[in-house]
Formats: sequence, C-alpha cells, structure tokens
Amino acid sequence: MIKFFRQIRKKLIEQSKIRSYLFYAIGEIVLVVIGILIALQINNWNEDRKISIQEYNALNNIYRDFLKNKEILKEVSSSTSIVLESGVQTLNHTGNKVKPDSESIFNNWLNNLFYNKPYYPQNGFLDDLLSSGKLGIFKNVELRNLLSSWKPDVEILEERFNTVKTSENILNAYIIEKASWLNADQADSKTRNVTFPISGFTVDNRDLLKELQFENLLENVLILTDTYYSTQQKTEKLLDDIIALLETEINKTNDKTL
Repeated sequence: MIKFFRQIRKKLIEQSKIRSYLFYAIGEIVLVVIGILIALQINNWNEDRKISIQEYNALNNIYRDFLKNKEILKEVSSSTSIVLESGVQTLNHTGNKVKPDSESIFNNWLNNLFYNKPYYPQNGFLDDLLSSGKLGIFKNVELRNLLSSWKPDVEILEERFNTVKTSENILNAYIIEKASWLNADQADSKTRNVTFPISGFTVDNRDLLKELQFENLLENVLILTDTYYSTQQKTEKLLDDIIALLETEINKTNDKTL
C-alpha cells in the first residue's frame, strides 16, 4: 500500500502536476492522521474496558464482603435484643415487686444479660483498596464516600461494645459475690457439653432482686446496651446504602464490559 502511494507521488512530480501533488499530499496526511486517531481511539477503548473489568471485579468482591457483614451484624443485633429484653424483664421484678415464678426463670434472664457480642466484619478487600490508595477505582463518588466512612463507623461500634463490656464486668463481679453462677448455668445447660450440679450453698439467685445495687448495675448495663443497639441500627443503615449502591454500580459496569 505504501509502495502504491509512493508510485503515485513520483508520477505526479514527474508530470509537474504540483497542484495535484499538493492535494494528494494533504490527502495522505489526512489519512495518516485519521489512522492515528482511530488507533488511539481503539487503544483508549481497550484501556477503558480493562478499567471497567477491574472495577467490576472490585465491586463484586466488596459486595460479597458487605452482604456477609450485614449477616454478621444481624446476628450481633439479635443477641443485643436478647440482652435488652431479659434486662427489662428482670427490672420488672426488683425491689418490692413480685418475684419471678421460679429461680430457673430468673437464672435464664441472668445468663441472657451477658449475650452482647462484638462486631467483627469482613474488611479484607476494602482494607487492601484503602491501604493501596486504589479506592478511586470506583467511579461513583457517593460510593467512595460511604466506603470511606465504613471503618470509622465500625470503630464506633467497637467502642460502644467495649463500654458495655466494662459495665458487664462490674455487674458480673457483683453477681459472683452475691449469687451462684453454678445455679444460673444450670438454666443454660442445654447449650453446654457438661451438666453442672446445683450449688453446695443454700442460695436463691432471686435474692439479687432485693438489692438496690443490683438494680442500679443492671440499669447501667441496659443503658449502655441500648446505645450499642442504636449504633448497630445506624451501621445497618449504612450497610444497606452501600449494598444498594454496589448493586447499581455492578449492573452499570457489567453493561460496559459485555
């Protein structure tokens, strides 16, 4: 092809057709420029497609992690709800109020007061993106902002749990001094590999209900647990927002890579 053009050019020069040659030369330049532009366009298209594939893979990895994170949070929230419910049931029988019908019922509530669990989400892939500075692979600015706020939100949850745990430890120390965990653990023996005998001491754990200090310590645990639960709900809202955006971006990016 190049040889063909050279022959035409040579022929035009030999015939002294300067004007025709100039038009031909301009046309040849235009063709070269068009070829370069087409090549650049194809190269840009290939690069954009590679980036879209990378984004699509990253979106799917994050999406799987955050679906699991929501599942984990649901389990944590369910345990926290048990603590709140059992705590309120217990407070309904303190002081001069009527005692629970049996010590076994009360012991079950007592065990449930310590059901709070920490939240440990799967953040491996997000951590990799943040540490490598590659969060910008996601084109959606709102998604990047939400993902950036995820780790601080989880840290707040951790702080809330640690505060609850400290309060639980104080309540637990009081129960150890005033009541029998051996009797209390019998109420939850179905979940254990060992069956505990009853305490060798004459004790009814319901006597804790007569103590003002027990009521105050329990109420403090519930206040902090309620705050922990509210933070869980806020975190779940953030999870839902992130998951919804991820689904939208996955569908959009998938269309580009097809």
